[in-house]
Amino acid sequence: MRQLVLLVVLGLVAASCGSNSSRAGQLLPVEDRRPAPPVVAETVAGDELALADLNGVVVVNFWASWCGPCAQESPELVRLHDYYADKGVSFVGVNVRDQRGEARRFIQQFDKPYPSWFDAPAQIAADFGGIAPSALPATLLLDAQHRVAARFVGAITYGRVQSRLEPLLAEANGEIEDAAQVSTP
Repeated sequence: MRQLVLLVVLGLVAASCGSNSSRAGQLLPVEDRRPAPPVVAETVAGDELALADLNGVVVVNFWASWCGPCAQESPELVRLHDYYADKGVSFVGVNVRDQRGEARRFIQQFDKPYPSWFDAPAQIAADFGGIAPSALPATLLLDAQHRVAARFVGAITYGRVQSRLEPLLAEANGEIEDAAQVSTP
């Protein structure tokens, strides 16, 4: 029994440290993008929020208060929000498998300026199906039509996400047809 538990733990650690896709973090060509589910859910603050209410490119970050890498990336997400919120990018968090009080404290601690859906049973994550996060934290970039354009597993950095947001914004503004055709590091 101990060996089984150890194998499960090792599998979870491996999943949280890497990506299960060689295309993780890369922009997907328009024809390969899958629509995000039409999420309508309660936020940690208790308000109802629909994904359809968010305009433009959307950053969706899956997190939990008990997740160390989630805490590590939080300042990066706040910086991204502060820079891009007035440039046509919306942000929403998805607080997964957490307690509401702990989630509120986490949001306050990191001064997160954007809403987070409260997803204690991980239903929102499950609704994303094959594009759902395999570990926390995970971040999805949705294009202006709310199709998944990029997926990051693990803590993000400002520069890595910025290098994907810029081409998506150019695509949304009609400056290019497919952001994936733009060379990004």
